[in-house]
This record gives sequence, structure tokens and C-alpha cells, in this order.
Amino acid sequence: MKSTDLDYNNGKGQLPDGAFRIGASSFNNFMTKPHEWYREKVLGESGFEGNTASVIGTCVHYCAEMVGKGAHPDKNEIEQYITNHEDNPDVDCAEVRRQYPQMVPVLINQYVLKNMPTEVEPFVSYELQPGYFPSGSIDAIQNDILVDYKTYSSKTKPKSIPMNYMYQLLIYAYICKKLGKDIQRARLVYINRYIDGGVSEKTGKPLKSYAPEVTVLTESITDDDMDFIESVMNLCIETTDLALKKPELAYMLFRDYRLKEK
Repeated sequence: MKSTDLDYNNGKGQLPDGAFRIGASSFNNFMTKPHEWYREKVLGESGFEGNTASVIGTCVHYCAEMVGKGAHPDKNEIEQYITNHEDNPDVDCAEVRRQYPQMVPVLINQYVLKNMPTEVEPFVSYELQPGYFPSGSIDAIQNDILVDYKTYSSKTKPKSIPMNYMYQLLIYAYICKKLGKDIQRARLVYINRYIDGGVSEKTGKPLKSYAPEVTVLTESITDDDMDFIESVMNLCIETTDLALKKPELAYMLFRDYRLKEK
């Protein structure tokens, strides 16, 4: 299958041969599910292969990316991307086709066109320790603001940036600062799915439905934030490096006794 703008830019061909990539978007797994992170990143075991939410998110991200670049999304590419997931039991392709056309115009009109980015989907990396590269593809940069688009399905609006996303944003900010980019703020731009309220079983009356709506959350990035993210990235690197040199310790380092058998 040919590469398209719907494919995630994982830095292939942009990092030195043999480089160990510390992905910003998956870093939360090191912090909260270290055994899964080790199995996927070090042992090469297959990890997450997508679900309905991730496929919707990719379609929405792609449309925002194209508009941010001053281009038009290719509906045929989107349809092919969705079709490629029809054999995945975790992906409801019909739900993807229902949702993304309702979500995209709202995100584009309520946010993207009013806040056109200065950079779109740049892949950034930095060699924090020899051979280890924190890296990732940023959705957008708007002057001194890192922007990441997120989709969700809930009747409750998000009110703060959760820590799993904050790790990702802080890693991007750290790399950008090392590359000389003046990043001062991190922003999540949420767009929710349409939720049909249905009909009350008790009264027979229609319940409230929730249309797609944009929610923008922005936080300042401090020197303490940069010190913190540098420290936990170094922890990740040195833990991984020790496990590679002494694999018999991996089960303790990554807190999974089953790894003792590997």
C-alpha cells in the first residue's frame, strides 16, 4: 500500500541507522504500562493496531492537516484508508463513515481556519543520549503554540489536559526548544463525536443529542516542565539501556515477572 498523508510520520529515513526512537505519542506507556512499552519497543511484539476511535481520529487529523497546508482533503484516500481496516474487528467502519464527515467541518470552521498554523505535521527529533532520539510528528505549530488535535466520544467536555497527553506535548516542546523553536504554550483542540440521545424508555420522548463541538485547552510551558520531562526521558533511556545490556534484569526494570522467561 502506498504511503499517503493519512500515514503517521514515524521518522522513517530521518533518523540515523540503529537509532532507538523514543516516541512522544507512546511515552505514556513507559510511565504507566512499562511492560507493554518494553514488549513493543524492545522485543518488537505487535502492539496496538487501531480501533474505531483511532481511525476516526486519523481521518479528522488528516483533514485538519490538509486544510492547514492550504489543500483539499482527498475523499478517495480517506475511503481507502477506512476500507483497509475492514478486517480489524476493533474497527466499526460504518461508524467511522458516519462520524468523521460530521466532525471535520466543525473542527475546520470553528478552529483551523481561524487559527491557521505556521507549521503543519513537522517531524522533530533530538539525540538526548547517544543513539536515543525522543521524536514525533507534531499536528501543528501556531507561532509559539504546540497544537494537537484530539477526538473523543463523551457527553462531558474535557476540562484539563490529561497527563498522558501532557507527556506527549512536553516532549514535543522539549525537542522544539532544543532545535531553537520558541515554544511557550501547549494546546489540545478537542472535537467530539455526534452522540444520538435516542428516546427515553420511560417517557418515549427524545433525549438530548450532542453535536460535534470544539473545545480548546491551552497551558503555559514552564522551565520546571522542561526539567521534569528531560528527567523522565533520561530515566526511560537509562532503564532501556540497562535492560538491553543486562536482559536478565528486564523483568524487574519493567515490572513484569513474565519477562524473566524472555
